[in-house]
Amino acid sequence: MTRTTSVPSATPAAGTSTDTGTPLAFSTRGLRAELTTPGAKIPLQEETLVVNLSAEPLDLHTERPSQVAPLQSALLDRVTLRHPAPLLLLTGMNTERIADLGARENWLRIGNDPAVAAGAGEGAPFPAGTPLWRSPIAQLGTVTLPAQLLGAPSEASTPVPLKLQANLWYAPAGTDCHIHRRHDFLEVHTQVAGRGRMQKFHAQDAETRYQDVVLEPGSTHAPFCGYDATATWSYPWHRYWADTDCVWLALEYHPC
Repeated sequence: MTRTTSVPSATPAAGTSTDTGTPLAFSTRGLRAELTTPGAKIPLQEETLVVNLSAEPLDLHTERPSQVAPLQSALLDRVTLRHPAPLLLLTGMNTERIADLGARENWLRIGNDPAVAAGAGEGAPFPAGTPLWRSPIAQLGTVTLPAQLLGAPSEASTPVPLKLQANLWYAPAGTDCHIHRRHDFLEVHTQVAGRGRMQKFHAQDAETRYQDVVLEPGSTHAPFCGYDATATWSYPWHRYWADTDCVWLALEYHPC
């Protein structure tokens, strides 16, 4: 694939494969999201947010050893990628106009979804007036992960097959994206543009916050769930908080 520093003038057609990858449904007018073909040789010629979706480290083949760890990400340029598992690539981050991105792209405003606005069945419901938008969701296939990456005890030995899906989120500066804790899957978030944070709480109460995980463009937080022998995920109360206008990537690893 030939990569240039120009930005596409229109959203690439989702599902149109090339010899190195497939554009994803949440690509925007300025931001291209692509899932690579396993084993493809991909020379990067512009700044690219590279997300390692798999349990295998991504070796960058530079003069000094350098890797992108499993379920982590990096802003990369002027390197050639080759990985046995698919990678998620995002380009055009620096040229996409962030303000009002969700409305411009006609994404789902979460408060307009009755199922979400009614709450997830635990604690206070999602406030319908929250300015939070979700892009279309892309299904990225099946990934097998060591149980330890899911938060299982270190003695756990059976790898876990999971269905992976991904989407983008947009929220303007100062948005409280709601304290919650119910998830039946593993989730991690990658910051695409702006500055945000994942916050952890002892209860569904902002006054009980005990940790902030700051997210700058290119960073992915480590999983912070627990996982047990009954295939149950347990999370602390947590939320995303947008310090500035923000775009971030959600990766969800669901049971098969």
